[in-house]
Amino acid sequence: GFTEEERVTDVASMPELERYMLALLAKLDGELRQAVEDFDFNGYTRAVAEFCNNDLSAFYFDIRKDCLYCDAPSDPKRRAYRSVLDILFHALVRWMAPVLVFTTEEVWGTRYPEGGSVHLLEWPEIGEWSDRRLFDIWTGYRALREQVTATIEPMRRAKEIGSSLEARVALGLPDDADRPMLGSDELAELFIVSEVTIDTGHVTHGPAVVGHRVDYEKCGRCWRHLPEVASDGDLCNRCEEVVNG
Repeated sequence: GFTEEERVTDVASMPELERYMLALLAKLDGELRQAVEDFDFNGYTRAVAEFCNNDLSAFYFDIRKDCLYCDAPSDPKRRAYRSVLDILFHALVRWMAPVLVFTTEEVWGTRYPEGGSVHLLEWPEIGEWSDRRLFDIWTGYRALREQVTATIEPMRRAKEIGSSLEARVALGLPDDADRPMLGSDELAELFIVSEVTIDTGHVTHGPAVVGHRVDYEKCGRCWRHLPEVASDGDLCNRCEEVVNG
């Protein structure tokens, strides 16, 4: 159902996570071009597979599924996400065509029945999206996300929580200079928990992560446990606005 009217063309106006993913895509484009130049086809397929598994499936898609399923169709973040998904589609289907010959032909023909063969397409056009600053910032965020996951996973195994959305996370930081630039709601989405609080000055070095079971009721639509949900299954403010607003 994606249309050109939905597309966000101004990359600079996209959320930082979308710009980071486009930067990773530009980096991968350079690696694949070099692999082709070197006839390194094992390296070529490995780079694509690692991007799909590590950067997309285990990271980007995992974080943004809440936005995709629960935000309003007109929401700028959702539009930006779906615009990046379209860019990813056009790049990956071309890059994988020489490797997954029949699958990519089927994929392309399913989306574009009158679009001819995927094997007649050119190499994808990738923008000048590489950004060293974003790489550095989001490398830190991903490391912090892994630390949060390692903190709440024992809670899940001990049956203290069922899903990570039943957890709230407290971040202890040495001082304000270490405070993430993302807000608490954005960090909660990044970590896939219901609440994040930040405290500074109580640890000597590096972030300290403490997980607790959240005390709030669960929204019946997005499944986040939030203070405005009066009883289990009611809608949170965001979902109420999307559904009834």
